[in-house]
Amino acid sequence: MNKPSDFSITEIGPGMGYLAEDILSNLSFLPRYNLVEINPYLVKIQKSRLEKFGNIPVWHKNIDELSEVTGVIILNEVFDALPVRIFEIKDKPYEVYVTVDETGNLKETLFPARADTVRYLEEFAPWIFDIEGYRSEVNLKAKEFIEKLAQKLKIGYLMIFDYGYTSEEYYNPSRNRGTLLCYHKHTISENQYLNIGKQDITAHVNFTAIEKWATYAGFKVEHFSSQSKYLISLCNEALLNKLNELKLIQQFKRLVLPQGMGESHRVMILSKNILQ
Repeated sequence: MNKPSDFSITEIGPGMGYLAEDILSNLSFLPRYNLVEINPYLVKIQKSRLEKFGNIPVWHKNIDELSEVTGVIILNEVFDALPVRIFEIKDKPYEVYVTVDETGNLKETLFPARADTVRYLEEFAPWIFDIEGYRSEVNLKAKEFIEKLAQKLKIGYLMIFDYGYTSEEYYNPSRNRGTLLCYHKHTISENQYLNIGKQDITAHVNFTAIEKWATYAGFKVEHFSSQSKYLISLCNEALLNKLNELKLIQQFKRLVLPQGMGESHRVMILSKNILQ
């Protein structure tokens, strides 16, 4: 990018602030690090962790608060946390809604799928229309999200790290119950009606859809691979020696080995207005 003077890094959903701390500790030239965080509890933790970096970290409640960005936007496990619609095939596509039964318990009910859900399935998974009982998710919020990011990024890169598949993998006939998972106190469940308001609900990312929507929004796809291939491609002997010295080699293995996060996570890098 030829070292633009207004270069910044923006992290969407920075969690506990560990990644921001590592980046700021290693890139002393950074004039600004934007953290987009909606959760006030996490903002408090992040500010405590990053106070040593003075006024370089700047907080925003949402993307709309960001001014135009030149630099890099990082999204680590963001798309998988966006709301999804659950659909089910019963001679035609239906969507799953929730109502309350006569005893006051939550109950699922099916209504014909909305037009935009049907269009998504026709575009990215037309083969599932003939699979009776097939159930999975669609994430239409991701399209709106990418379009917002395209408006905010003037020049630079978007780096996406997330659980995900291509359309063919995601909507494989054998994966007929979808990918929705719930996390509560380090336990995993497929029941989103337990621990309501106290558990994280996630669904995998359809990277085929992300790629198409990003291209329409003005991005260029620079890279797409498993997290394992991406991180290993950045390694050299000096870096591996440094990881050993810092006693971080086991943590690195968890990020790249297939039984860890190496194959479950994918990396997509998008660029905008980068001169080749």
